[in-house]
Amino acid sequence: MMRATNPIVLLSWPIAMILSPEGLALQGQLAGIHADRFVLPLIAAAAIHGIHIATAPRSCAAGRHPRRLEAFFTSLLSLSVLPGVAVCLATATLVTSGFVFNEIFAFWFPNFGFAALLLFTLLTLNIAGRNAASAAQILFTATALTGLAVLTLAGAFGQPPDMPAKSMDSPPLSPKGVGLFAIALLGYSLLRHAVPDPAGRRARAYMGIALTAGFMIVWSWNTIALTYVTPSRLADTTIPHILAARSIMGPPGRIIMGIVVISGSLAVVNLMFQAVARMLADMAKGNLIPSVTGVTSSRPWLLICALAGLTGLLMATGFAGSDWLDVSLRAGLILWVVGIGLDHLPPLLSRSYRHARRGVPAAADLALTVGMTALGIVLVMEDETPGMLVRALLALVAIAAVLTTVGLIAVRRRPYNRHRKPSYCEEGVLQ
Repeated sequence: MMRATNPIVLLSWPIAMILSPEGLALQGQLAGIHADRFVLPLIAAAAIHGIHIATAPRSCAAGRHPRRLEAFFTSLLSLSVLPGVAVCLATATLVTSGFVFNEIFAFWFPNFGFAALLLFTLLTLNIAGRNAASAAQILFTATALTGLAVLTLAGAFGQPPDMPAKSMDSPPLSPKGVGLFAIALLGYSLLRHAVPDPAGRRARAYMGIALTAGFMIVWSWNTIALTYVTPSRLADTTIPHILAARSIMGPPGRIIMGIVVISGSLAVVNLMFQAVARMLADMAKGNLIPSVTGVTSSRPWLLICALAGLTGLLMATGFAGSDWLDVSLRAGLILWVVGIGLDHLPPLLSRSYRHARRGVPAAADLALTVGMTALGIVLVMEDETPGMLVRALLALVAIAAVLTTVGLIAVRRRPYNRHRKPSYCEEGVLQ
């Protein structure tokens, strides 16, 4: 698949992650837990991501490690995160849109019927080609962003209700809060799969802009939400964004937020379809998986149909209403956070790799590797269902390990084939 170069298309990717129903719910709950102090863990998470953008590996050296090991490590990181997150997130957001449409717009329309209709629409757009999918991505993201901006401005210029004084016993800065806000800001790293040079200055500039925009959206919307809804209500509900919208503008606000939720769902699912396709195209180009038409062409019909089919299968079998869906999604997102840290591991293990990163202190790589891994461990330990979460994590890694092994065997990769360029940094690793 060709890479998108339109700046509007590029910036619509991370913003779609921020405006997804799951993203809005997570941000609202965190704002409720931390109350007025939610900006502290938000700043900490943004700072960690900013350091990663500034110090992520730029180029690959030959190194002393066998290329087979590097290839396995690269492929394992990629396949253990994005495909699983894409399917679980698509299932969760589309079903959420179905319930929102049923409750706000048409109570007589079946929930799962509307979710299936959205899935079919996205499948059609992606089969139509890259240009149609990119245009739809801009439309969906712009609609969701406009709706949220209207609610934010209405709240800023409106008259908040009288509320009891906020309690100051909220945690000022907790590792779990930082980790969850780090998840909320993850979308910027998908841009590595959307620019020609994923480790160059242009990619870093786009990721920095995307991270800044995401930070401003999360901060502004949740600051307004806290002036209209008590922190305890935001923390205890699964729909803090809808509660805040209704408190700001009444029934019209509820309708606007319904449009935001549906548009955000379409944007994030469309984004995931494109991101997985481009990631696998990168892997095929780097000889990590076999090069087949359904992966490397500009119209990856087979892959898109497979992702849509898996999403539809999960909805049809009732997995969307299972606790395992949320647990599997959390597992994928935690692996995503840990993957950011592990991206800085090769420079610590290879002298030639370190030589190619002149000016980047080893302490920065070590801090990000240890810090992001520690955040992932904290999120697992403090999860509501740690046992289920660990099983989901192991399942994702095990499936990715099998797929990685099969893929490398299929392309007959040789550890000392010197004429092939390593693809770890050239193609970018999912972070």
